[in-house]
Amino acid sequence: MKISALNFSYGKRAILRGIELNLKRGKFYGILGPNGCGKSTLLKNILQILKPASGIIEINGKKASEYSLKELAALIGFVPQKTALAAALNVNEILLAGRFCRLKSAFSGYDASDRDKVEQIAELLDVKKFLNRSAFELSGGEFGRVLLARALVSEPEILLLDEPTGALDMNYAIEAMRICENLTKTLNLTSVIVLHDLNLASLFCDEILMLKDGAVRYRGSASELFTPQIIKEIYGFEALIVEENGVKFILPKKEKM
Repeated sequence: MKISALNFSYGKRAILRGIELNLKRGKFYGILGPNGCGKSTLLKNILQILKPASGIIEINGKKASEYSLKELAALIGFVPQKTALAAALNVNEILLAGRFCRLKSAFSGYDASDRDKVEQIAELLDVKKFLNRSAFELSGGEFGRVLLARALVSEPEILLLDEPTGALDMNYAIEAMRICENLTKTLNLTSVIVLHDLNLASLFCDEILMLKDGAVRYRGSASELFTPQIIKEIYGFEALIVEENGVKFILPKKEKM
């Protein structure tokens, strides 16, 4: 996926400014930055939910705007920040919905290959035991795995995740990140995750993109970018950087009153 000179505005308010990215398969990218810097808006532009004011988004050498929504849904798996169920669907029904973009026609219905793919992904993400259960009965961590499974049953090449760990306990958040990291390598995906937790990004992401005021300010590994100066510039707080086994962790300093 390649993004060139991407700009997006809500009315006169510029949100994304000249975004330039070249993202490769088999890599797990973390998008970091303060609230309102354009992280989620960038994902929505890639998904064509929002239309860029200018610039080009290319997927496999073709403009994203030239794909149909069904084609994009097959190429890109998306795990949203928030998902509310309007009906008491069971997990099998939720996962089958992820195969809709692969249907030969809207009238043909799901066939054996669709059901096999659901079983395969459910097994991979350890949600097979939930297939006949209502999603309302699942814990936050369990439902998070179901949403990830739904994103994968379409057999995407790109996986976009918008703060999937935001509402999870630390153990579930680590588990989710570990799963995403493994899937990126195993399935050779281009994975992009929006995160607020800097330490999770340091533990699991191959490369980090730091946004501020709608622009990519820094790009590199956590070991390169996690310095007191950069954290202060991007987030506005003083930080102590601790390194353990080659991994850098951020500890905010408590300001004196």
